[in-house]
Amino acid sequence: MYPSKNTTNDRRRFLGLLTVSGLGLTAVPALQAQENSVIERPLVDSPPVLQCPSETGITVVWAVGKPATGWVQFGTDQEKLDQTAFGEENGLLPYHDRFLQIRLSALKPNTQYFYQTATASFKYVNAYKFERGEPEFSSVYSFTTSGAGKENGSFSVINDTHENQKTLKLLTERLALLGSDYTVWNGDLVNSVENADQIVKAILRPAHSPFAAEHPLLFVPGNHDYRGNWSRNLELALPRWELNDLRDRETSRNFAVRTGSLALIGLDTGEDKPDQHPAWAGLAKFEPYRVAQRDWLERALNKPEIASAPFIVAFCHIPIFSSNPKANGGNVLEGFASFQRQAGNLWGPILTKHGVQLVVCAHQHRFHFDPATPERTWAQVVGGGHNDKEQVTVIHGHTNSGKLELIVDELRSGNELGRWTFEKRTT
Repeated sequence: MYPSKNTTNDRRRFLGLLTVSGLGLTAVPALQAQENSVIERPLVDSPPVLQCPSETGITVVWAVGKPATGWVQFGTDQEKLDQTAFGEENGLLPYHDRFLQIRLSALKPNTQYFYQTATASFKYVNAYKFERGEPEFSSVYSFTTSGAGKENGSFSVINDTHENQKTLKLLTERLALLGSDYTVWNGDLVNSVENADQIVKAILRPAHSPFAAEHPLLFVPGNHDYRGNWSRNLELALPRWELNDLRDRETSRNFAVRTGSLALIGLDTGEDKPDQHPAWAGLAKFEPYRVAQRDWLERALNKPEIASAPFIVAFCHIPIFSSNPKANGGNVLEGFASFQRQAGNLWGPILTKHGVQLVVCAHQHRFHFDPATPERTWAQVVGGGHNDKEQVTVIHGHTNSGKLELIVDELRSGNELGRWTFEKRTT
């Protein structure tokens, strides 16, 4: 028996069992010095953020303000959330002082589900004594599982937000109006990853918006998201994708998702400097990582649900093509890359082979569009920046009447920067 919002007796019975058994939870040490300070935070410190969607599963992540455990109640009837996901691993239920994440599994494709999170404070006194609070329940939200069963699909893209709350307010307000199936956050979410509080503010509740409580977030790493002494903990807030193929374990930041007639591919260009650059002091190995992604990309594009999609759009932070022969391709020590030459050489031919129509990029902080050519059969669009002197763009696409329409909006001026239509793949 597990506590639910409307079953007081069940909750009391469960809490009584906890007092006897102790549940076997293991305390998680604080991940940063400031977590031990006297900062007062609410128990629930962010709305839920849906991530890593598939036809049969989705991950719910939310921030907490103190040591806590949690679970997710869900179902296909808004008035009857009759299923519970506990998130247990190796017999232990979730417990953390800043982030909780729960995977919902065994879902049905192309199906609407309703859900709410439950969070309970949990303080250890000693190994046999603890203090557990009453659960706090979120609002009821909904999402629809992915799949090829519906006719049309849509996506929105934001990028290079760099923690700018003014920009994030503009972007999240626009995302709410668009209501796309997925939001792709195409890299450089922060300047560098320094602590958990920063991630909560900049990513899980940007501009205090529940931007991904109903429309899942697809995270594409940018070069700045690899910097900082806390970057290796980023998956506490932005989990890696679950892998069925052991060959993919090196590429768990990549994704291949189907929504209606659209297939969306996520690639990771990594740093904008060579691995041997002094800035990394020998801690970077992005070059072999891009090679591993070449092999993953070939496998992903051959999956039946992806290969059968009439439209395929790929996403990566650093552009993989430049028409400027003098552009920095990320393979020299001077300066930094304006495009990623190695990634383009490795991935570009595969994208062409499989008839991918579009690659959506970021990094340059200025909108740009490169049309396809006979040799490079995919177009490339680059999103804008984040500060008061740069273009703030939302790139969004949707399929309708057998075509993919792509639109780029600039939010400060309210202008539309461009609109393009793509035909179905012929490959």
